Formats: sequence, C-alpha cells, structure tokens
Amino acid sequence: MAVLCCLWLVVTWPVAVYAHVHPQPDASVHASAHPHAPAPAAHGAAALSPAVRVPVSGVSVLGEACVVVGAGGRPPDVEAPWLHTRLPHEWEQTHPGYRGTMWYRFRVRLDQVPTDTWAVYLPRAVMNAQVWVNGVAMAYTGSMVEPVTRNWYVPLLVNVPSSAWQPGENTIYVRVASGYVSRHGLAPIEIGPAALLAERQGQRRWVQADGVLVANIGLFALGIVMAIVWLRDREQLPTGYISAAALMWSLGTTVMVTPNPLTPLVLWENLAFFLVAWSLLMICLYYHRYPGGRVVWPERVAQLMIVVAPAAALLAPSARTMGLIFAVIYVLALSGFARAAAHIVRHRIKDGLWLLLGTVLMIGAATHDVAIQLGWAAFDAVYVLPFIAPLNVCCIFITLAGDYSRSRRALRELNRTLTARVAQRERELRDSFARLAAMERAQAVSAERSRILKDMHDGVGAHLSSALRQLQSSTGEPVDLPLVTQTLRDSLDQLKLSIDAMHLQPGDVVGLLASLRFRMTPRLKAAGIELVWDVPELAAWPLGTPPVLRHLQYILFEGLSNVLQHSGATRLVLTARLEGGLLDLSLIDNGSGLTDEHPRGQGLQSMVGRAAVIGARLTFLRPAQGGLELRLTLPWQASDWRGLSSAA
Repeated sequence: MAVLCCLWLVVTWPVAVYAHVHPQPDASVHASAHPHAPAPAAHGAAALSPAVRVPVSGVSVLGEACVVVGAGGRPPDVEAPWLHTRLPHEWEQTHPGYRGTMWYRFRVRLDQVPTDTWAVYLPRAVMNAQVWVNGVAMAYTGSMVEPVTRNWYVPLLVNVPSSAWQPGENTIYVRVASGYVSRHGLAPIEIGPAALLAERQGQRRWVQADGVLVANIGLFALGIVMAIVWLRDREQLPTGYISAAALMWSLGTTVMVTPNPLTPLVLWENLAFFLVAWSLLMICLYYHRYPGGRVVWPERVAQLMIVVAPAAALLAPSARTMGLIFAVIYVLALSGFARAAAHIVRHRIKDGLWLLLGTVLMIGAATHDVAIQLGWAAFDAVYVLPFIAPLNVCCIFITLAGDYSRSRRALRELNRTLTARVAQRERELRDSFARLAAMERAQAVSAERSRILKDMHDGVGAHLSSALRQLQSSTGEPVDLPLVTQTLRDSLDQLKLSIDAMHLQPGDVVGLLASLRFRMTPRLKAAGIELVWDVPELAAWPLGTPPVLRHLQYILFEGLSNVLQHSGATRLVLTARLEGGLLDLSLIDNGSGLTDEHPRGQGLQSMVGRAAVIGARLTFLRPAQGGLELRLTLPWQASDWRGLSSAA
C-alpha cells in the first residue's frame, strides 16, 4: 500500500506542478496550434504570421511567430529571411548547432489602446530575452552579449506602457540570446494586463527560482549537520556520502539558477554541472553502502563517473551529453536503490519506509528531469529535482536520525544493564572483601597467638626449662636455690614484658625502654646494681613496627639478664641517642666484662639472630674505665640504612 502511494505521488506531483505554473488561458484567446505540429514552410516576406486579435481584458497566449537569425541591437526588417514557426521553438529544430541571437516576431491586433499597464510574459527564454513593441525597446532584462545574463530558468515579465501600443496592428519582437550549453529556444509568450501576468510570473518564479534557493539553503544547513556527525564518527561513511551530496547539490543548483556568473561562463556552467553530477554520484554511493558491507563494481563505476562526467562535459559540451551522463547516473542509482530496498524489506528496518518514499520520489523526479534534458519533455517544463532532491535527503536524514535515536536507546539500556551488573559486582566484591577482611583478622589473631607462643617458648619457656633442669640435677649435688629463683624471676619478667609489649604504640622506643626500667629496677636494686636512666624524649620511630619492637625488647632484656647473672657490676647506664640518622641504644656496666671475644651462649646467639631480623648492628665494646657496653645500632628511616651488620 505504501509503495502504491509513493508511485501515485511520483506520477501526480510533477503533473500538479506543471498545471500550477501553466494555468491554461481561455481557449478563445489562445493563438497557437498544437506545440509539436509541423511548422509551415513559409520563408522571407511571405512568412508573415497572421495578426492575432487580442481583447483588452484577460490574457492571450501567442504560439505562432516568425523567426530569423539576427545580429545587432535592432529588429531585422521585413525583407529578412523570416521563417514561420510554432512555439515552443527550439533552435535545434530549425537551426542545428547555431549559437548567437535569434529574433522572434509576433503580430497582434488591438481594437483599442489599453488604459492600464500591459506586460509581455516570457515563461521560458533560453538564455536571455529582450522585448521590443512597435520598434521600441522595453525594460532592460540583462546582458544580451557575452557574458549573457543567465535568465534561462527565470520567467521574465516585461511591462509595456500604454503609450507603446496603437490601435489596430502591433508588432512584438523578442530577441533571444544563447548561452553556453542549453536547449536554446523560446516558449509561447503571453500578453495582457500586467497585474494578471505578474501573479502568474510570481508563481512560476517561486517554483523555478526563489523556491529553489530556499530549498538549497535548508539543504545546505542539513548537509552541514550531517557533515559534523560524520566528522565525529568517521566510520559512518554513508553519512559522509549523503552530507557531501547535500552540500554539492545545494551549491550546484544555486549556481544553475544564478543569473550573473561570478566566473567566466565556461567555468561557471561546468561548475554547476560537476557539482550536481557528483552530488547524484554521492547518493548512489550512499545507497550501495546503506545495507552495510561493500559492493565493489558499483563503487568503481561511481568513482569512474566522477572523472568521466567532467571530461565528457569538457570534450563534448552539449545538452544531450549532459543528459546521457545523467542517464548513466540514473541507472547506477536504480541499482543502489534496489539493493537498499531489498535490505529494508528483508530485515524490516524501522524508518526504512522514509528511505523508500524519498527514493521513489527521487526516481520519478529524475525520470522527468532527464526527459527534459534529453528533449523528450516539453521545452518549458519545470525541473522537479531541485525540490525532490532536498526532500529525499530529508527522508534519508530521518532514517539516520531514527538509527541514531535507536542507538541512543540501546546505549541507555546497555548502560542501565551495565550499571545494574556493576552494582551487583560491587556488592559481591564488598562481600568478598568482608570475608577476606575477616580471614585476615583471623590470620592476624592466629599470627599474634603464634608470636606470643613463640616469644613465650623462646623466653619464658626457655627460662622454665632451665629452672626445671636445675631442680632435676642428675649429679646428686644440692639444688642451687638462688640460681633457680633467679631463673624463675627472669621467666616472670619476660612474661610481664611480653604483656607490656602488646600495649605499646608503634615506634614508641621511649615507652619500650621505660617498660624495661619499670620491670627490671626492683631486681637490679636487689642485686645491688644502680640503674642510670639516660634517655631523652624521642619522636616515634618510623620503622618501629610491633614485631620490630618485640625483637628489640627481647635483645635488651637478654642484655639486662646477662648483667644480673654474670657481670658482678654495681652500676648500669641505659642510654638512647639519635645521631646521623641512626638510633643507638646502649647498656653500659662496670662489671668484669667479657672473657670470650665471641660468646656462643644460647642467649647471645638468640640476640644476634633477632638483631639480624630487624636490620640492626649488635656490638659488644670494652669501655676504657672497664666493664662492658652492649650497643644496638638501628636505622631511623629506611633510607638511612647503611648495610648494618648484626654480627656481634
């Protein structure tokens, strides 16, 4: 049904336009026979067209005239070789290949001189025309010599004052000048009251000139919009084709209907033809690319025609050559449309009906206009492509807009789906992270328990084992109760310090040393050892993580235990210094010192091992005043590490 409607529009629209711009006058005043009836074979002075009686009211159409090749600016005399003909008259019929100036003579009879202004209306005069009445030139209508004003598609209305008419017989001369490449000739002219003819000329001027310019302005703007869309997405090549077609068509048809060329006439005429031909070729390429993919041979033919069309127009300039070129483009467009239509029907493309409608109208209009160009249609027929081509581009734009809107909706739906999926994944990740955090906390608790057990095993456990061995001596000697008591006290102090370490803040070296002083001072006093506190306020140690502080605490505790058990000292100095990016902690006693340069006891070996773990250097020094100094050197920052050795 839709296709039938489209075909009905194709058939009736040109007919409606033609009837609109060619309203039929009253048959009683029509002076022409059938336009295509054979012309009488009268020549010279005998070729006098009969005088037509014209009433003073209404419009009269003059369809018979005498024609002669003329030169100069005044009408030829009666003795010139006039040839009687009927209008519309094309020069190819009587003067093949002629280009220049042609004079037409009309004879009219008036019963009385009109009181109001009359006019001579020329619906089609190719390329330009000048009107004379009774030997007097009327208003200027443009240049009649090269470059001739290109009024070939502009209906001309020439006002004739009452003073130019005379009762009885009047002679009207119409001088027609040819242009570059066109169907030169003259259509039937009309005379009558200027007010009536001005209305008819205005209607036809709108269809042939003003309306074309308005359509071209809208088409150019639409082409700019589609060009911007293509420039933002170069993969949309069909959009690029149709934008180029819109821009070139609007410029080409504007050049065609512009009366005064801006360049030399040959260049101006070729420019108009090239732009229109290339525009139609871009539409062909669009149709072949519309279904997707690429069909090689039509694109190759279209690309070849882009070169062939200008070459043919330059080498053999004629209206028939241009018509044949348009016919080839027309066939190429038909193949592309067939492919696009099959794709639309096969896949039931939404908005595809718009493309079908615009293309069917385009085919009908192209058929009509090619027929005009080839001389198969009436000489004064109106070209309909200047209106149908913009309409076709609008239909294509509607199709593209539909595709774009559906893509936008699909994108929004995809974004909505992706948002829901991402939210679901986020919930799953949060749950997974929560489970991992719980597992990490459980692992941390387990690791902390393992550390406490290890510390208890290495510290408290070792002391308890020593006390047990002392109580279970196999030598039969009496148990050394003071030694057992000392061992048990070490075990208890180690346990208390382990508990204290659990509450230390990371990097709190002063707190760690204060805890040692608090726990060990009673035992030192009982042993008769004076503890000297030489520890200033220190900032938080950046590398003092809880595991590092525990190792540091163990090393210092072992040092204090050794002083209590083996040194025999009476004075012990605990110092802490931060110098040159290094933290020095020292235990200095005044006891007997070391008797072995490299002690291998279990406690000292454990101290060396822990120092290596935390990257510290553990050294035993002999002060000049005697005794022993245990010095522990640690880097304050990670960048301050100097390759400290843990070897004692």
